[in-house]
Amino acid sequence: MPLNLPPPLQAMARGSVIGGFEGFGPDGSLRGWACPLADQPAGVPPLSVLLQVEDLLNPGRVWSVGEAEASLPRPDLGQQGLPLNCGFAFPGRSGMEIPPRSTGLVLRALVQGDPAVELPGSPLRLDDDRYPALEQLSRRAAGGTVRLEALSGPFVVGWAPHGQELELRVDGVPAGSVSARPDGQFHLPLPPASCDGRPHHLALHDGEGVLRAESLEITPFQLTPWSALQDHARPPFPDQLNPLAREHLRSLTTWLHWADSDGTPLPADLPLLQRLLSGPIAPPANAAPGEEAGPHGVPVPRQPIQLPLSPEPLVSVVVPAHNQYAVTRRCLAALAYAPTRVPFELIVVDDGSSDGTAEALSREAPGVQVVRHDYARGFNQACHSGVAAARGSFIVLLNNDTEPCALWLEELLEPFQRWPDTGMTGSQLLYPDGRLQEAGGIVWGNGEPWNYGRGRNSHEPGVSYTRQVDYVSGAALALRRELWGQLGGFSPEFSPAYYEDTDLAFKVRQAGLVVRYAPLSRVIHHEGLSCGTDPDPETSEGLKRFQTLHGPTFQRKWQHAFEGEREPSFEAAERIKDRGILGRALFIDHATPRPDRDAGSHAALAEMDLVQALGYKITFLPANLAWLGTYTEELQRRGIEVIHAPFVLSLDQFLKERGREFDFIYLTRYTTVRDSLPLLKEHAPQARLIFCNADLHYLRELRQAQSAGLSGEPAEAALASVRETRRQELEAMAGVDLTLTYSEIEQAVIAAETLGQAATALCPWVVEPLEQPSPLESRSGITFLGSYQHPPNQDAVESFLGDVWPLLNERLPDLEFHLYGSGLGPELQERWQAIQGVRVHGWVTDASTVYERHRVFIAPLRSGAGIKGKVIAALAHGIPQVLSPVAAEATGLRHGAEAFIAREPEAWCTAITDLIVDDDLWSRTSEAARDHARAHFSRSHGLDLMAAALQRLSLPCRR
Repeated sequence: MPLNLPPPLQAMARGSVIGGFEGFGPDGSLRGWACPLADQPAGVPPLSVLLQVEDLLNPGRVWSVGEAEASLPRPDLGQQGLPLNCGFAFPGRSGMEIPPRSTGLVLRALVQGDPAVELPGSPLRLDDDRYPALEQLSRRAAGGTVRLEALSGPFVVGWAPHGQELELRVDGVPAGSVSARPDGQFHLPLPPASCDGRPHHLALHDGEGVLRAESLEITPFQLTPWSALQDHARPPFPDQLNPLAREHLRSLTTWLHWADSDGTPLPADLPLLQRLLSGPIAPPANAAPGEEAGPHGVPVPRQPIQLPLSPEPLVSVVVPAHNQYAVTRRCLAALAYAPTRVPFELIVVDDGSSDGTAEALSREAPGVQVVRHDYARGFNQACHSGVAAARGSFIVLLNNDTEPCALWLEELLEPFQRWPDTGMTGSQLLYPDGRLQEAGGIVWGNGEPWNYGRGRNSHEPGVSYTRQVDYVSGAALALRRELWGQLGGFSPEFSPAYYEDTDLAFKVRQAGLVVRYAPLSRVIHHEGLSCGTDPDPETSEGLKRFQTLHGPTFQRKWQHAFEGEREPSFEAAERIKDRGILGRALFIDHATPRPDRDAGSHAALAEMDLVQALGYKITFLPANLAWLGTYTEELQRRGIEVIHAPFVLSLDQFLKERGREFDFIYLTRYTTVRDSLPLLKEHAPQARLIFCNADLHYLRELRQAQSAGLSGEPAEAALASVRETRRQELEAMAGVDLTLTYSEIEQAVIAAETLGQAATALCPWVVEPLEQPSPLESRSGITFLGSYQHPPNQDAVESFLGDVWPLLNERLPDLEFHLYGSGLGPELQERWQAIQGVRVHGWVTDASTVYERHRVFIAPLRSGAGIKGKVIAALAHGIPQVLSPVAAEATGLRHGAEAFIAREPEAWCTAITDLIVDDDLWSRTSEAARDHARAHFSRSHGLDLMAAALQRLSLPCRR
């Protein structure tokens, strides 16, 4: 059996064959997979699967459905350690005979041989759903089905009716004719011009030019594996082909960004580090002791590695090592290559090595603390010895056969800062070929541990967000040194190695703390280089055998703590991988939140945070399905699963696959409800629907039209638009279970508009008020902040510059007006900048700097609706404000107490002047503003409001 297969796959072995019959696929074909357990020499044909119908009530009656060759690409199985091309799919055939419907009919899948082997999943009972599918398969085969599968190396693979001539087109250019075999399959080589490593559009057209099938594929431009290149090519190796090239580039670009932005020096030995990480681990065969491959592959003396070690470490990185010095040296090179601003020390525990590890480290790793064992005590005790020498507040245990990637320490520590109940964290572990090795661990109800995500794409949404887990791997984990001491570290019964990390995680959880997986902390793990790969205690001489020996000990010790399903399966893993939740919520919005661009994004993040705190796992789906780099990663860092292309290509697809897993769906903006409601009703009928309207759009549009002073046809057109928006908003409210609004005023308007038929609740707006704002002496001028793509903001500035600023400039000629925000076009910026005393700054990465630099914040809005996020943020920062009535709406602010509310130009000038010249008034207003924010917009108050909203729908909450 292939090594390290997940338990569900191991259970699918039948004699010398492993496989599974999966029944009817989404396209109606009969699907499954099969391959020999043992490696096969080249030229051996793939397995053939016989499909037949039998009548259990009439033994001996058999109807042949057809045969399928198990040679189709199955990347999902290839990632689990099985051959890539082991799938089969039977689309039907003309003249296929099936018996009349009967209660005893079953469909069998048999691997042909002597004897034949029945696949797991077979027989499949032909019930009221499956029999019609088999009938449809027969009818469809007569009409002909054309389908493209994934590329198999340089070959286009697919299905077509036997005898039908088709034309393959690559990017619209004819690339050859297609003729299927009698079983319907075809293999056609790609034209050489298309084998360039870039995306291409593949299409099959029939004789009349009608498109029959299409796909998008990234074509290969060479097929030599990276390992073969390292073995048989010569340096310098083409690092752009390295499966880890993306991680290396991320490290390099981070170093260069830091050097460009703040002058951080690049590593002095960067060329050496690059060479060590792109070449083979083992030195050349002709290398003498103390030598390794040089720039051209010729042995050269090893040079010292300069690590960025700190005399006052926050983190102590402990690396146990037993022999294999070349492996340890590569780990040290990766630590030096991976940029981090976290101060750390490095402790290498030489666990009884006989290859001169300690001596080599003293020469080649200056500053590294080496702890020496006279004999090999194993990973467990080596970690204890390393921690005993540690000075940092945090301990990070790191295998010597790992390569940390950029910012790995920042991301590994981030959950401790975000969630105070975090007791231990673990990195995302990757194979050297880039596949996922581990995304946190599951311990099943029978005590069996499971590495979740093994072999999958490490960028899939389901493995890319922080979450609670049962355990994390000791190959890269972090915990506080104080907690390590309280728990006694690794338990001695799991010496010398294996299960000590799983046991430690259960001790952390027993102490009332949480174990979290940190996916943005990425670490390459050359699994097996340290301890071997054979877990069989009868055949293995390495530490890996203790993986089998220690399992029963762990299960006896913690059997009282095991929960959930006892039988491991991929389906159950998807249900239980998110520990510590009450339910699941899907949030849908038009785009990914960008809190430095607009206040609505701040609100979206706050609302997801509140729902998360009430016990829900959150999945976020932006309607545009765009992955937006650091904005997406920030959501994932917060523990939010973000759905994005290419893993999902439409809301329809996502809801068909996962719509029934959610307890409620939270929709922001009426347009989102309008566009998704039919799909939600069809694919997620069990989910309660919550609509956060943000503000009444039609009210905002009405006010905007009124402030513009329109008349005649433009006024009629504007009012027609308002009426249409009103109709759509009210329809959205009628289609959901609960409508949330930030404003009691708008809540009353909704009640009046719907005659009380629309259920409503208040939606919280959350800020964290400063205890002490920046000193008054460092402040100057007045300011405004907003997105100028939002029409009310642009109108506000225009009206203020025209009606108020000239008068104010006469009274305070030295006063400056500072404008910040995104979406400011060059023409508008140039026009405003030309006005006396106006300073246009544009977008800022951190909005808090705006509130801290200036003396007065103004919001002269003439139109708009709902609560104004900029006003609440200014309250929290303690900057006094002068507001229009529209800006102050729904805030509960009192004129002359927490803010000043002005209507006429003279009132604006008086209020601003008083706050500029009167320090005592400024201080009183600042303190009152922060007190108001604490009372009405705190997180605690927000949790109360959000819990009340969910409880309106009988949804459970954790408080």
